[in-house]
Amino acid sequence: MKKYLSLIFLNLLALPVFAGIPIQQWTHSNGSQIYLVEAKTIPMLDIQVDWSAGSVGDPINKLGLASMTASLIDKGSKVGQRVILESETSDYLANLGASLSFGAGAEKASMRLRTLSDEKRRNELVRLAADILKEPTFDQKIVMREKARVISAIKESNLKPEFILSKEFNRQIYGDHPFGKMPTVNTIQSITSADMIDFYKSRYAVQDAKVTIVGDINRQEADLIISRLMSTLPIKAKILTKAPEVKLFEKKSTEQKVIKIPHAAQQAHISIGMPTISRKDPDYFPMLLGNYILGGGGFVSRLATEVREKRSLAYSISSYVAPGRQVGPFVAGMQTKKEQADLAVDVMRKTISEFVEAGPTEAEMIAAKSNLINGFPLRIDSNRKILDNVASIAWNDLPLDTLDTWTNQMRAVTREQVIAAFKKNLDVDKLVTVVVGAP
Repeated sequence: MKKYLSLIFLNLLALPVFAGIPIQQWTHSNGSQIYLVEAKTIPMLDIQVDWSAGSVGDPINKLGLASMTASLIDKGSKVGQRVILESETSDYLANLGASLSFGAGAEKASMRLRTLSDEKRRNELVRLAADILKEPTFDQKIVMREKARVISAIKESNLKPEFILSKEFNRQIYGDHPFGKMPTVNTIQSITSADMIDFYKSRYAVQDAKVTIVGDINRQEADLIISRLMSTLPIKAKILTKAPEVKLFEKKSTEQKVIKIPHAAQQAHISIGMPTISRKDPDYFPMLLGNYILGGGGFVSRLATEVREKRSLAYSISSYVAPGRQVGPFVAGMQTKKEQADLAVDVMRKTISEFVEAGPTEAEMIAAKSNLINGFPLRIDSNRKILDNVASIAWNDLPLDTLDTWTNQMRAVTREQVIAAFKKNLDVDKLVTVVVGAP
């Protein structure tokens, strides 16, 4: 009996221990959507506010406008007759021991705040953020400085094979869709302070915002903080920037594309892929699990076995699926010697094709599930990671119990579902291949 009980105890230790993360969700009286996770273990508070003000709303001749607007919001703001200078903001945050940042991606723009949760510090940070949001100045001198910095970065990146690869690959798989476009020297040069002011005033508002809060705070306190934080913004946005759908015919237009770009780099940089699924797609978990087996699992993946172990074509190779609110891509990538580039592409395409056709083995399914499920707690082992996950739930309109059910949904995926998902979403004949540094 002792041996039996000991065996049960050891088996229990092997099971992942996961306590649920209760997400409270409500519509604030000002119209913003609030997602709160109370985390009382440490005296910290993290807040993220997301707006539909991403680069998909950039005019074609001013690509980079959304990103530059977001990055300059906290570089000077007018409050009454006074201007909060960039240096004053930095000093104030340093004295508080807090952080405040802005940024923009393809679909959204975000503001992030982090502070100790004691009432005095959090109130001071919220007041500062509200003042900054009231009327950013987009001062001409600072705009010129930041434009010069971005232009310099673009010029430097245009010489790097990995940047050339990313830019061309996105252009090939997305075509005329905004996801396929990137800022250039000319589009950044054309952006003015007036453009940023107009972009900010027309898109940053209260009712469009999704607010994620994680930390040592309750719902009543959170409600009050959001009232203060958003008090200086207009209620409704004049323009709601939303990404157009990635049409299925745009996938089909990439048929049999192989793009080779000469470069002086010592190695060839390779990407193969196509648009696949959105985050809300029912195939999300089968695609995630299947990709882990195909190329996302590091040295134990199929691609690593065929490319690295059997043929020594590269030190590392990987693949990923990156779904968002809109359809995101499947991408497999590697670097290899230039003279081996064609062989590497053939091996990659053959390995992907065989996986799509036959799927994983049961042994691969068991190993992949074990790694993903047992590794799940590492995805939520800090307030910052919880904030990232809950903000994703908010932005993609996912169920509030997504984190609680994640491991069970992964555990329930069958081999047949993986095969069906890859056959449906990944057409090998229509994969785009881009090689930078080809012979």
